[in-house]
Formats: sequence, structure tokens, C-alpha cells
Amino acid sequence: MNIIFKKLYTSTVTKTLNSITSFYNSQIPLLDVYSLKAEEMTEVILKEVLDVFINNPENFKNFFQEYKFNKFKNNPFVKDINYYIINKNGEIIETDYEPDLGLNLAKRIPSYWKFIQKKLSKTDPYISMLSFEVKTNFPRMYAYKTLDNGNIFELGILLNENSVPIFFKTISVLNFNFIQNIYTYNINYTPFSSKFPLLSKEEKNIFENSPVNTGKVNDYTIRELSNWKKAYIYFKWSPPTINNRKFNFVVLTKVVMDFSEIISLKNIVEILFIIITFSVAIIVLIFSYRNALRVEKPITNLIKNIEDGNIGKIDDHTGVREIDTLIKYYSHITKTLAQKLSEEEREFSNLKRKLESMEKEKNLLYDMALKDTLTKLFNKKGAMNIITKIIKNQESFCVIYLEVDNYYLVKDSLGIEEANDMILNLVDIMKQTFRDRDFVFRFTDSEFVVVLRFVNLEISQRVLKRFVDAIKKFNITTDAKYKISISYGLIEYKNQNIDNLFKDAQKKMKEMKELKKSLLRKMKSSKQ
Repeated sequence: MNIIFKKLYTSTVTKTLNSITSFYNSQIPLLDVYSLKAEEMTEVILKEVLDVFINNPENFKNFFQEYKFNKFKNNPFVKDINYYIINKNGEIIETDYEPDLGLNLAKRIPSYWKFIQKKLSKTDPYISMLSFEVKTNFPRMYAYKTLDNGNIFELGILLNENSVPIFFKTISVLNFNFIQNIYTYNINYTPFSSKFPLLSKEEKNIFENSPVNTGKVNDYTIRELSNWKKAYIYFKWSPPTINNRKFNFVVLTKVVMDFSEIISLKNIVEILFIIITFSVAIIVLIFSYRNALRVEKPITNLIKNIEDGNIGKIDDHTGVREIDTLIKYYSHITKTLAQKLSEEEREFSNLKRKLESMEKEKNLLYDMALKDTLTKLFNKKGAMNIITKIIKNQESFCVIYLEVDNYYLVKDSLGIEEANDMILNLVDIMKQTFRDRDFVFRFTDSEFVVVLRFVNLEISQRVLKRFVDAIKKFNITTDAKYKISISYGLIEYKNQNIDNLFKDAQKKMKEMKELKKSLLRKMKSSKQ
């Protein structure tokens, strides 16, 4: 609704401005006729007055006063005549109009002074077209002639305002397209009619910043008041060129437009639009409700069967075309989804089996890489990884490096199976003796490393003694064909390199082994 009103509003403003400027432009030919008549009269007066001024300067003032009196008496077209002598600097040095004596045109109105000099350089004498006095808006003619001494003789003729059709005064008679009033002013903001109101400071600023439109109005300013009910339009207009002649004046126009009626109509239309929209909405709701009642039962049955999963019981002949179509689509979708789910389940099962197989292979490879195949203990590589983490966690620990003395003897004399059985029994003793938080590693066929965590050397010695006693007990109580014999070396971790830690413990183990061999040799020699 606002868009429609805005278009009407803009269209009305445009048509109003076009009508006003058309009226202005239509009056220019008539004004030009009066101007030509005034120019002819001015040329005659200038010639008569200038002839006396040049040839009889002593009697000129008396002559001029008498000449003015006769002109006013015999020519109702003329209201007053004044003469001015302007020197080269633009100063009025002589005039019969005392208030202007001493006025410097070059300083007071420099643009006009340059305009006169330019015109005289081309046409001398120069007679201006009809114009209007700035203070009173009376029609006026001006004539200029350069004297032999370089001064300028100016003649100003004030015309009777009733003798010239000043259409700017009567512009307010135009009353159409919501126009309330039209007011006109000259460039000095003086109204062309005493009935026109004076401009406010804000309105003067609007005109001051507005460009001049020649002939047709394209640039204008709009002030909207009272929620668009009233609009003020401001524009500057100057006459177009006619017959190669151009009037040198500007008309400031203020148009007051009253849109209160159209605003009221707009409000009524908006209310009607709301009522109609509301009525249509109610009708649509009633129609929709009736349709809903007609399809409620089939839809309820459809939803119930869907919730119960009874796809096969859904009746696709309910009598309502839309619902039947919906049921067919639903049945098709559910069957398709069931097929897809079945395929997905098969693919998922296959993928699960593949992943389980890969996991088993990974664990097998992991065990092969880090664990001993017989005892399932970590090997030396696994030991390096675990001890590195223990050191990184800044734990205190001790290391037992032990070797089964008679492993290869049992293997060679009793076979690999007995040797393996001895190793497994030894591992069982270690698992029963050492704590769950401790680690046991198998480095070689006959060598093992035990890591006792969170203990010092003294506690580790007691744990080691308990382990040795357990082996002795096994040897006494077992009926196996072999006895377990071990040599060992115990060392506490003191920030050593891991390799050096193993070497130091292994060195102590070898020292014990050599000591046992030495004692055995002594025992044999003493028997002999």
C-alpha cells in the first residue's frame, strides 16, 4: 500500500512541477514582447539624455529633472528615471539618486560589474532586457554607454508595474493536483506579491544550496510534514532562451501541497484491505477445517498402522486421493528402506569380520615383535620400551638379571620339551613370587630380566631371597627329571643408560656364575 501511495505521491509532485514550469515558460514570449517595447523606448531615452549630457553638461541636471517630469506626464509606461556616472574602478561618482552616490559596484556586486564590462566590450551602448528590481520587484530597464574619458554612463528606468504582466504575482491562481499555495521570490528573497509570506532562515538555506533550473525543473527539494500530509517543494527557475534572447533574472518558487485527503483515503483503503484479508483468511480456515474433518479418520488409521509397524495392513483405498497417494509413496519408501537396511547390515557384518580378522593379525604381529612365543613374556625389545616409560615417569626400581645355569644341559640330555617345561615352571614361580606391578622379560632362551618397581636395593634383596627359596622348594618337592639352577645379578637404577643398566646387572650375574663354577671345581678336586 505504501508503495502505491509513494508512486502516486511522486507522480503528483512531478506533474505539479511540470505544470508550473509550463506556465512559466508559456509567459516568456509575452514578457519578451513587452521587453522589446521597453528596449526601444530605453534606446530613445538614452539617446536624448546622453546628447544633452555630452553637448551641454552645464545645463544637464536642470534638463534631466524637467525631462523626467515630462516623461512621467506623457508616458504612463515610465515611473521613474535615474542616471549614474561610474568611473573605471566601478564607483558611482555622480547621480541624481543620492543614496547610491559613492557606491562601488566592483566591490558591492563584482559579478554584475564584470557582466556590464563584458557586454560593453561587445556592444556599446548596451541595453539590457527587462528585469526586476531586487528590493521592490518592480520591472526595470538599464542602459549603458562608455564615455570618451572611460567612465560609464548608466540610465535606469523604473517601469510602472501595472504596465508589465508580472505573472509571478498571479501564479497562485493555479490550483490543482493538491496544490494549496504557490509563492514566488526574487534572488534576494523578496516576495513578488505583498500577500506572499516571508521565507524562514531554513527556507533561505534551502534555496541558497539549490541549483538553478533553466526552462524545465529537474532539481528541487521537498520537505514533508505531518506524516506526509503536507509537502513543501522548493526550486529555482530561470527563463529559457527565446529567439536567441535570454532574460537575466531568477525566480524562487515555493509550492505548498496538501495530501491530507489522499492520506485519509490511504488509511481507509488499508483498513479495508486488512478487513478483506482477515475475511479471506477465515474462509480459508473454514474450508481447510472441513477438508481436515473429511480426511481425519484415514490419516488417523494411517498413523496408527505406521506406529504399530503394520505396513501390510495399511489400506491404500481410503477414498481420499491425496491420502491414497501418500500411502503408496509411504509403502514404496518403507520397502526400499527395508531393502537398503538389509544390504547395509550384510555389508556391516562383512566389514566387522574383516576388522576382527585384521585386529587378530595385528595382535599376532605385535606379539611376534615384542613377546616371547613360549612364555608370552615381553622380549628385550618390549623391555626397552617399557623401561623407557618407567624412567620417563621418574619411578624408582631395581633390575634382576638371571640365567638358567643348566638350560642347555637339560635341552641336550633330556630334549627341548623338558627344557621348555623347566622354563615354564620357572616363569610360574616368578609370577607367584613377584608382584603384579613388576615386569618379567625373557631376553634369550636361558636369560631373564625382572624389574621390581617402587623399591630400593634393600627391599629388592628380600624379594630376591624369597624367589630363590621358592626355586629350592620346587626342586625338593618336584618329581621332574631336572632341577632348576639360576645365577643372578641385582642392581638399583641410578640414572644409568638402559644398556649400561643391563650390562651392569649381567656382569654381576656372570660373577656369581663364575663363583659357582669355582666352588664346584674345588669340590671336585677335594674329592679326588
